[in-house]
Amino acid sequence: MRRRILNTMKRLEIILERDQVDAVRGVLQEHATGYTIIPGCTGFGHHGKRDGDLALLVTVVTRDHADPILDAVLPLLDRRSGVVLITEVQVVRGEHFVPELRDKVAHRH
Repeated sequence: MRRRILNTMKRLEIILERDQVDAVRGVLQEHATGYTIIPGCTGFGHHGKRDGDLALLVTVVTRDHADPILDAVLPLLDRRSGVVLITEVQVVRGEHFVPELRDKVAHRH
């Protein structure tokens, strides 16, 4: 049986108003090797019912890259609806989640 090496990373789930996605996307492109955006989210929270005007951004980053993303996102959330959920996750092929290694990993494939 083959043993797999697991790397500990941070999973960020950022829920915010859809018109804020582009501002956060720029930060993610700098500090993450990838992300997923799910538009049209509906929910209920501090600001009441939200009907399709939210988006969910999901990314996995190293601990060092989580802070710059949070530094950019939290001021946006001070003025508008949104939340950030942070979970510690284990990933296989951790090198795929490190922006500094992005070019080396891409050339191997």
